[in-house]
Amino acid sequence: MRVFNCFQVLALGLLWTVVVADIVRTYDDNVDDVRPAKALLNNKGPHFGKSIQRIPSPKEACPEDYSPCTCQLTINGLEVSCVDVPVDEITNVFYRTQTLELYQVVLTASGSASGTVDLPADLLKDKRVQRIYLGCPPTANPKLGLTIDSATFEFTRFTTTVFGILNCDLSTQTDMQYLNGFSVLNTLRIDDSNNIEAIATLPTTTLPALKKLFVVNCTGLENAVFPDLTPARLVRLHLQGNGLTDAGVNSILVSVGSSSSSSSLQELILSNEYAMTKIPRIASFSKLVWYDVSFNAIPYVSQSTLVFSSPVNYLNLNSISLGAIEGGAFLGDYGKAQVYLENNGLTEFREDVFKPILEQMAAQFLPEAGKVIVTGNPFDCGCGLAWLIRDNPSLVPYVLNGVCGGFFKFEDLNPESYANC
Repeated sequence: MRVFNCFQVLALGLLWTVVVADIVRTYDDNVDDVRPAKALLNNKGPHFGKSIQRIPSPKEACPEDYSPCTCQLTINGLEVSCVDVPVDEITNVFYRTQTLELYQVVLTASGSASGTVDLPADLLKDKRVQRIYLGCPPTANPKLGLTIDSATFEFTRFTTTVFGILNCDLSTQTDMQYLNGFSVLNTLRIDDSNNIEAIATLPTTTLPALKKLFVVNCTGLENAVFPDLTPARLVRLHLQGNGLTDAGVNSILVSVGSSSSSSSLQELILSNEYAMTKIPRIASFSKLVWYDVSFNAIPYVSQSTLVFSSPVNYLNLNSISLGAIEGGAFLGDYGKAQVYLENNGLTEFREDVFKPILEQMAAQFLPEAGKVIVTGNPFDCGCGLAWLIRDNPSLVPYVLNGVCGGFFKFEDLNPESYANC
């Protein structure tokens, strides 16, 4: 390989690079069920996409006294929050108040004398709530145990669309029958909780409307038998920071791929699963367009790993210690895709890997064209780049933040420097 002089390679000035590090987990702008602010007390993990700023709704005075809980009347409806309130007092609040239709209830009950949060049957009495978030005190160490009676939310089964659990130990919760018959439940999320093996008992046959399932920073998922989600048709599955191994991830995806969700899943996030070393194949998901495996330890991507049946929208391979990609790894329609390969160890920008998808991107109208974003990779400036810089300069604009030799931008490299390659 020919050795290049800096002045031969560089056509313009030096590279400037901005690297943004954000260790606070936010939810990407493709997720519309952001947790309420009072539940966001224990965020951790990498940054995924653009953060959402929840726009405050106009508030009016509450029609009733919900003390010691608080309430606010917004354009969505009545929102009630009980933070560090004993369970018996929460029960009393919903017993004496008259408003039947509530938009949102956030319950972070204080623990009992035994150090647990035990929710009894008919906790909300006859109230019907669209969004329910259950939390345990985030400062408790170890986490408080949470138990939920199968009839805790009996009267809201046909109303609740979003249900979440945060910061709890679920080791004593042996089943999830408290969600039985939640026929309009659209979103289920479990965050920052331990021992969630009971997810195996999710009564999926009575959850036909389930579209979004999020399990974030939890323990116990690796050892759980993932439920058959039929008849639900998931659109989004987010599994982040749960310590899943390759075998654990494969078991989950086999279950989902053999269910009714195989032809409906559009968004799959397997980020920050620090024990995962391979990219799971996704060919069985015919509608998948959004795939994120960032913040793992995946040194190599083999041929036909990333095969998409639908046009790709977003692929995130950031920060996975990636050192090599085999030719033919990216198959499908990548014309409008944003392909992120930032902060890895790639030294080669290979023709057999990138030319096919860059040509697809170049064929699109500019506002819609995809990009390959490669910030933070130590590419070599040698003849391996001749195919791009000398032979296909029209493809260079579709590669963002490409740098070789430490500070030479791809777009500044001189094609004549590759004349003898």
